[in-house]
Amino acid sequence: MSTTITAKVFKAGNSKALRLPRGLNVKAKSYEVTLTATGFVMTDLKAEARRLKALQALWGSAPDFPDHTK
Repeated sequence: MSTTITAKVFKAGNSKALRLPRGLNVKAKSYEVTLTATGFVMTDLKAEARRLKALQALWGSAPDFPDHTK
């Protein structure tokens, strides 16, 4: 899913903050922020861990599926 949104930047004390639209339905209390050449990427680490756990549960569930890791 790729959607473009507009977030507003504002000053909060001596820091800058990013106001995210309500429609994003942000639930996490904190995010990991990774700087990139063109900006940054925000990652919800708890959600990422849940996805990884789900993928690990699938590992080996289709024994006839070709293994490209070897």
